[in-house]
Amino acid sequence: MGALPQGITLSPGGARAYVANRGSDTVSVIDTATDTVTATIPTGAGPNYVAIAPDGTRGYVVVSDAGVVSVLDTATNALLTDIPVGAGVVMAAVTPDGSRVYVTQQAGNMVSVLDTATHTVVENIGVGAGPTGLAVFPDGTHAYVVNAEANTVSVIATTVIPDQGSTGGGDAVTVTGHHLANATAVRFGTAQAAVTANTDTSLTVTSPAGGGVVPVTVTTPGGTGFLGTFYYVPLPALTGISPAAGPVGGSDDEIVITGRNLSGAIDVYFGSTRAVIQSVSDTQVTVRAAGAPGPGGVAVTVITAGGSAVGLTYTYVSQPTVTDISPNTGPTSGGTIVTITGTGLTYTEQVTFNGVLAPFEVISDTSVVATSPPSGAEGTVTVTVTGPDGSTPSTGFTYVSDPDI
Repeated sequence: MGALPQGITLSPGGARAYVANRGSDTVSVIDTATDTVTATIPTGAGPNYVAIAPDGTRGYVVVSDAGVVSVLDTATNALLTDIPVGAGVVMAAVTPDGSRVYVTQQAGNMVSVLDTATHTVVENIGVGAGPTGLAVFPDGTHAYVVNAEANTVSVIATTVIPDQGSTGGGDAVTVTGHHLANATAVRFGTAQAAVTANTDTSLTVTSPAGGGVVPVTVTTPGGTGFLGTFYYVPLPALTGISPAAGPVGGSDDEIVITGRNLSGAIDVYFGSTRAVIQSVSDTQVTVRAAGAPGPGGVAVTVITAGGSAVGLTYTYVSQPTVTDISPNTGPTSGGTIVTITGTGLTYTEQVTFNGVLAPFEVISDTSVVATSPPSGAEGTVTVTVTGPDGSTPSTGFTYVSDPDI
């Protein structure tokens, strides 16, 4: 076994047990007939739990620290792909038909709904504070969510997924129930939806245009029944981002994107790279930025059930370089104005002389002006320029004694 084993689950039929080892970033596969570990699967940082699909062919590894759900091929014990979900994912449960995975996201106080066919997040559902455990009802119509910080249990309907969409319509929606074969009409309020797939227990439809909160009804030869509620969501808009720059290698620091109609944000992209969602409200989304191929500005895109919002830029910054310091000498009393020349200096966060902070002003991407702080001794010291992607030291400034009068 690995270190700090957490959640354990059995395959259908009980032939194998899957244990998430949070301390060693692995999943152990146990043969229950021999009670031996037959495979150890490396994962991302901090796996918490493995949910197994009803047919036993796939496992969904909740990797908490990495903020992803990894898809496991149980036949080969290989991880097929990572689905970015968000910070603090805790536990997962698969629907009885295997089409959806529900994942609690403790940091964001929501449950993410994953489509197992496309390996994407199709909806984020707000629940109480600190959601941890969850269970899907055997008929797949609702789920129970334990909110550890709120000391409550939320009941969420799973009959209409996603239950939010654009006012312009056009969203693919799955409606779950019983005796749905030969449905003659599906209506969102009074507007009829186009049916694209139909079985006895589910319908896939394209939402019509609409607004507000409307009932979803299904008509079959046996009559008309209410199966859930659909919420029409206005288009999101973005107004700001802070900080607006960060290291090329990515960062665990929080980046706050502000705007309107951001509730239930499904994805955030910096260029073509998906960011990890930390938390969501109607006016802001907090994310962590993944790495980028190189420095430069990229478009920020936030996707909600109401559509996509753009208009902001995030700049990936390389580590600064220092090529010259002029003048490179000054009195121990400080006060010497020096020009630091180099590259990648636009986003300079601090300048230090031998570890002591110096006042500075950014002139351009290749020039920073700083004022030497006082020094208690003569000698050459290291001048360090720090930016979002790290620090660059330069041994280039010599303190000399003040002249005697």
